[in-house]
Amino acid sequence: MTDGTGGPPGDFSQMLGDFSAQADAMVTAAKEGKFKVSEEAGEALKTAISEYVTDWSHNQIRFLRLAEKPKLGTGPFAQQVGQHAILVADGDELSAKTQLDKLRDVLNRAEEAIDLAKSKYSHRDNANADQLKSLQKD
Repeated sequence: MTDGTGGPPGDFSQMLGDFSAQADAMVTAAKEGKFKVSEEAGEALKTAISEYVTDWSHNQIRFLRLAEKPKLGTGPFAQQVGQHAILVADGDELSAKTQLDKLRDVLNRAEEAIDLAKSKYSHRDNANADQLKSLQKD
């Protein structure tokens, strides 16, 4: 973390930023018809994302508790450690809770891209089928 408040180990923020950019690229590609997936493949991808988002939702109350000051005592050192724990969990844009929230949002955008990609695939598949039917009539 840039201000020393803590956060997840490694460069999770960079990884999340890369993943976010990829989700945005998926949405753009799907809108432009460059990303298409079959119903089956799209549903498999959406299931994986949905399972994560569902787990996230079930654990959201625990994530909120990350920002609560731990009960360590009333002494000055205990108070200082408690304040630091809050900053690590929810002190800035790179804190654990903030990063978990961002990951959920990225996955929601990826799910949107998959829905678009399935629709494009289906539309293209139907157009190809119609074209084959018209060729058979001739």
